Amino acid sequence: MDSELVENSVVIQRDELQILLNLFGDQSVVVDYPLFDLKLIQAKTSGDGYRIRVLSDEEDFEELYADYSTYVNELPSFDDIRYCMLLSEIIQYDNIDDFKDMLKAYEKLGKIVYLALDTNMLYQGFPSKASYIKAPRYLIVDTVYDEIESSVNYKYKPFHIHEMQECAHYHAELLENLENRKMKKARKAAHVAMKEYHYIREYIQEVKAELPSTNHSEKNDRIIVNAIRRFDEENNYAYPVFLTADTNASNLCEGKGPDFFHFTYPSTLDARECSSDQFVKLVYWLAIVNGFIKCNSVIVCGEFGHKGRDDDSLKLMFQDRKLFEIFTRELGICRRLMELKIAK
Repeated sequence: MDSELVENSVVIQRDELQILLNLFGDQSVVVDYPLFDLKLIQAKTSGDGYRIRVLSDEEDFEELYADYSTYVNELPSFDDIRYCMLLSEIIQYDNIDDFKDMLKAYEKLGKIVYLALDTNMLYQGFPSKASYIKAPRYLIVDTVYDEIESSVNYKYKPFHIHEMQECAHYHAELLENLENRKMKKARKAAHVAMKEYHYIREYIQEVKAELPSTNHSEKNDRIIVNAIRRFDEENNYAYPVFLTADTNASNLCEGKGPDFFHFTYPSTLDARECSSDQFVKLVYWLAIVNGFIKCNSVIVCGEFGHKGRDDDSLKLMFQDRKLFEIFTRELGICRRLMELKIAK
């Protein structure tokens, strides 16, 4: 690892990213993936928020995959941009308004409505974004939890890091941050899906499936749907509605039920503006999902040694010493002010 990068580094919390972004002022913020100088997003201040522009397309990513075939699942993808924008609430499901209308119709039912979540709904951060659902009741089949838990502990071994470094075009040393840390599927499971599960823990009624979970997603879909059907048959007071963003899972509900809503994954990245908070979240999620990214001259690490269990922490590594000194001074001032706990 470059000794200067190590020296000019600091661990921060997600919200403290705003301090860094403020230091860029009116300068455009370009977010890229430093191993290949792959540009992802450009943002520029506009009023209280940002104007954003996606700088790459699917072909830009596909050109990398031929040289990186063994570890292609560890590379950024075009869909990662869409995924992180969804997590940041910059874009929404195409049919989110239809879902909200459906919720209003369910309020007139004489039964208790349970929203049964498919695994993908937790991976896509649905519960924490659904603040418009009043007093929600969630149904979780244990297969859903098993699918998440089985992915949490995949970690990079030293030989993984070495082989990935052989393929990197630039800054291969940054991969040292990932040694013995979570792989991409594990980062999504731990920092998104499992976090969402705990977020709604008090609103969950768990259902035990009749069959154990498997390593095949389509088989697990059937196990989940059958468990919800059984819950529906055994509880006359309840009306379960299966929520999924997976076509196969929704197809299983046709005919024999249960009632379901199939969320349509965002089809376009046509968002042009976002709030400051949304852009902070976008930078955070891009760093978490991809392990690290670069914002102008600053490496933002979402996964790094000694991170521990603090999901919201990030490590900033500065290529510009002067910017590092200014940032740490501003960070110190903000933290001291927060410690005063001044009431608004």
